[in-house]
Amino acid sequence: MNRRSETGNTLIEFAGSLILLAVMFAGIFEIGYTFYTYGTLVTSVRAGARYAALHSRRADTDAAVVATAVRNLVVYGDPAPTDRAKPLVAGLTIDHVELINSADATTVSVHGFQLDALFMKLKLDGRPTVTFPVAGARP
Repeated sequence: MNRRSETGNTLIEFAGSLILLAVMFAGIFEIGYTFYTYGTLVTSVRAGARYAALHSRRADTDAAVVATAVRNLVVYGDPAPTDRAKPLVAGLTIDHVELINSADATTVSVHGFQLDALFMKLKLDGRPTVTFPVAGARP
């Protein structure tokens, strides 16, 4: 067989391989970004629930002030953010954070938030959710 007749085959195989590799790398990036963002949300919700459990039952604190501080902590990573603070996760607002106080525990969760990844949108409704026992509450 003549070597000159096989040069087009190599180009076609390279193009096919390149497309397959590009799709594979994009998928790996998508999954990695989604896990990273969800991990960031879990960490911030955990910090907000812990903050609420430690501060919500104090006699010298107002429940509305604590609720605002918890929402700010989850969204911005700071209970009292500056005016130029950016959310830890793009698109997350304080309206997405839900705080539920019961007699013995505090629950913080994210509701109505949609994670915009590169190729897909992942709706996080009620996820992540973290519950902490209230400081000083008896089991």
